[in-house]
Amino acid sequence: MVKIRYFRIRLPDGIGLLGLAELAQKGTLPISVMRSSENELVVTFTTTRELRTVQYMPDGSSVPGIVTTMDQYSVRLFRSGTLYFLSLLDPPRSGRIVTDLLDGLLLNQKYFIEPLEFGRPFIERHVAVFDSVRLVSAKVRDFQIYEKTIARLEITSKEGIPDEIAPFLSGKFHRIDSMTYEVNHQFKKGLINYSTNGTVRISAPLVEIGFQSFELQL
Repeated sequence: MVKIRYFRIRLPDGIGLLGLAELAQKGTLPISVMRSSENELVVTFTTTRELRTVQYMPDGSSVPGIVTTMDQYSVRLFRSGTLYFLSLLDPPRSGRIVTDLLDGLLLNQKYFIEPLEFGRPFIERHVAVFDSVRLVSAKVRDFQIYEKTIARLEITSKEGIPDEIAPFLSGKFHRIDSMTYEVNHQFKKGLINYSTNGTVRISAPLVEIGFQSFELQL
């Protein structure tokens, strides 16, 4: 599945995507601009990190060491109306890569960025785009099972589960962590998973229509 995490971003006054592209080309960060316009900027950002290693010798002793590795990320910034968004392909668990990129580009200029959190109304608007869908999995957290005790739950069924997920959740406080739908659209079939931290995962056959229609909802 292709995984993309989305962020909402507010750029400094007077700087648009073309301005960011110029900063990327003139700066010292390991960034390559793939394409740029007033509505879209796509870059690759290379980072390095050090991993601790241990080499075991024939005599049973061990020698610690450090190996430097390189990671390359595909970052896309785009505009929807008056709003700006950033998407990160195959994101690491931490969002630090995004702040490292923007700090390096904008230096001392102020910006604002936050994960794009979307709830069930947003998800339901998106899945309505497809020919047919059924909810097959949902992860729930902060569900109180008895006093001072909460639970994390995953409810799954290949046959599909109802929109209310489970009868014991009715009227009870809980939060949704993620929802997975089985999707059929124009003779293509796959899964779409929505995590409330702004991450969307889509099966290969549905990637093009899935992400394109998702971004049209923003």
